[in-house]
Amino acid sequence: MQLKRILSLGLISIPFLLNAQTLKCPPVDRYGNANQKFDLTVGAGPTFLYGDINHETNVGYAGALKLDYKLYKGLYIGLEGQLGRLTARGNDNVLDPDWDPRFVENQFYVTGLLNATVYPYRFFVNERDLFRATGIEKYVLNGFYVGIGAGAIFNNYAKIQRGTTFRYRASDGTEIVQEIPEGIVNGPYELVERYDEAGNLVATKQFKSKSKDILFPVLNAGLAVPLNKYSSYYRSGYYSLVVNTQFTFSQGEDIDGYDPLTADGASASKYNDMYNFTSLGIRYTF
Repeated sequence: MQLKRILSLGLISIPFLLNAQTLKCPPVDRYGNANQKFDLTVGAGPTFLYGDINHETNVGYAGALKLDYKLYKGLYIGLEGQLGRLTARGNDNVLDPDWDPRFVENQFYVTGLLNATVYPYRFFVNERDLFRATGIEKYVLNGFYVGIGAGAIFNNYAKIQRGTTFRYRASDGTEIVQEIPEGIVNGPYELVERYDEAGNLVATKQFKSKSKDILFPVLNAGLAVPLNKYSSYYRSGYYSLVVNTQFTFSQGEDIDGYDPLTADGASASKYNDMYNFTSLGIRYTF
């Protein structure tokens, strides 16, 4: 008799289990948390370099690969790698008050980061509740995150225009060009010829440089919007669209290829270099 009751209970529960699969419920633990532990994100977008150059343009580009591990609900820790280009070009018109003839462009930069990421809303909700929640809760509140990290950057600069000539105007309005003596600005370079705004042929030195810098803090903010989590059946993972902006602060002065010094050899820069990387990417959660 007891065996018949157990079998009957099992048969009755089958439709409910099937219905749960039809509703596309994710695998959850007894606390209502999803079992997926990893987020693998790949993204790309523009970089914006901020250093010593009074830039007219500072737009480069980069790609990133990031792997996060969920420690508890909305708390993740992860590794990130970036590969891209940083560039900045100053205004080389000597007649403008913000004149800055310097130009820098690297062959590439490589960044390695260790990040901690927090999804604030996930501490107060579980996965079961999200399936009955509104769209704002599912796609905005649940996907918003902030993060902080640290790491290092390796820069390989191929083009640094250091401004080996100094231009100024005398009291009578005459433009004077003063050449900086060889040896004060040194290092490997190639001679590049171009035409200025007046049509004159100008030869400039483009220097090369390799540098390493410690990065801290690295601040992130973004939004991860699930694409198929609530609309299609999945067994092991799902995809999300990720928009992220990152502000990376250097502990040195080499990110932009310049380390301005005073006469006694101290740094003449008021602020350390930094760059912003804003990316659009795809994430796979598994």
